[in-house]
Amino acid sequence: MVGSASRAGGGYATVVIQRPDGRTRTLYFRMGRAIGADTSEADPGDFRATREADLHFIRVGSERYEIPDAVILGG
Repeated sequence: MVGSASRAGGGYATVVIQRPDGRTRTLYFRMGRAIGADTSEADPGDFRATREADLHFIRVGSERYEIPDAVILGG
């Protein structure tokens, strides 16, 4: 999956992931922590996030993402 990240100071970031079906999934981070995703009634999914060392494990419904700190914080 191809994606992009936009960062602001203090660990605020938005990560956009291009999914294989052509749609995108946006993940939101605040102060270096995953806080949500762009879900809707047409594209539902429970949001769950954990972190181990410098890797964020994020689930949105049946989707699973692994985002390193370097993407969120730069580096």
